[in-house]
Amino acid sequence: MLATVQTGKALRILVAPVTHSPPDVSAQAVEMPANVKRDLGLDRERSWIVTSEVNSFRWPGPDVRPLADGAPFHGAIPDWLFVKIRAALGEVAAASRLKVTKRSE
Repeated sequence: MLATVQTGKALRILVAPVTHSPPDVSAQAVEMPANVKRDLGLDRERSWIVTSEVNSFRWPGPDVRPLADGAPFHGAIPDWLFVKIRAALGEVAAASRLKVTKRSE
């Protein structure tokens, strides 16, 4: 989760997608280190955090919701990785090339 946006009564979250597909252009994604994937309980395949698009979800909603214990997320990435992702997203957004896909109403 990258941000929350309050629109009227609705809370929306912005999430950078994670994919196993290598990016076409290296500047459009940041590779997720194996140790971070392990710490988050993800698989061992290489993965990238896409920095040219974000998904917008209603919180909570049909696509994203708290875990059984009420926690809003599965874990956190290290600060240095978040800063790297935020900078890459910021560059794309500053160039008006950031794609936002609405996933739930």
